Amino acid sequence: MPDYDYGHLPGIDVGQIFKDRKELSKKRIHGPTQAGIWGSQAGACSIVLSGGYEDDIDELDFIYYTGQGGQNSSGKQIDDQKFTRGNEGLRISCDYNLPIRVTRGFQIKNGPISGYRYDGIYYVKKYERVEGRSGFLICRYTLESEKTFEILENEIKNNLKPDYKKAKRKQLNINTTIRDTKLGESIKKIYGYRCQVCNVYLKTPNQPVAIGAHIKGLGRPHNGPDIIENMLCLCPNHHDQFDKFSFYIDYETLKIKELEGYKNLKLNLNQKHKLDREFLKYHYENYLKNNPTQNRN
Repeated sequence: MPDYDYGHLPGIDVGQIFKDRKELSKKRIHGPTQAGIWGSQAGACSIVLSGGYEDDIDELDFIYYTGQGGQNSSGKQIDDQKFTRGNEGLRISCDYNLPIRVTRGFQIKNGPISGYRYDGIYYVKKYERVEGRSGFLICRYTLESEKTFEILENEIKNNLKPDYKKAKRKQLNINTTIRDTKLGESIKKIYGYRCQVCNVYLKTPNQPVAIGAHIKGLGRPHNGPDIIENMLCLCPNHHDQFDKFSFYIDYETLKIKELEGYKNLKLNLNQKHKLDREFLKYHYENYLKNNPTQNRN
């Protein structure tokens, strides 16, 4: 069992300021006094944002967080990161949907004037290993607050810097979280609930199991449209693999690539399905980002 607790801690309020890392550790908000991730093989429970990594992106309720490791004593990235230690902890937290306490330090634009501010609970929505700005592989995590942007901003407004500015946002980021369920049902009916990759029909006593999967993901960071031209009918296994960029579909030939047992077989495409291949191209570009060794060969 880990030596820490998950989630909110009694007596600790969102927006509360702590003098330094030692106080954070004493209050059990974030144990390590230097490392940015508090986690292990049992998952991670907290992170601190303090401006230590050039690939971080912070929009308050939405964070692109860079894992630990690969830096020299000056904070320059000189080596690849791996899914070990805290990085592995955050990966496990994503897989098991564990809550992450997030604290922001005075060093970053969305942090407090001084000290460290507890900003509540976030969840890791995605993890990937991609090439960072310095050309080395980094473990990158997408985190989202359990609160809406407006509620979070209001709760910490008294402890924001005077020059704080909201991140520029597109209305699309809000709207795309509301999916058109009719589209998902339509794509499944077009293919008779059979996966377009493996042609498997998963029968149950009630409804067959199939997923109306978006090729270019909805919401941040992809902001794909909720249209049938951006969808495939997949079984749960191939949906999960496709979503995690384990394989791709050639946008010109529709051949299935890098999927064991299905290499160079073609995607089943019904004439009623007006697939926009630009979305397959976008998925392929992200496949390369998430499989950097493909670019290095």
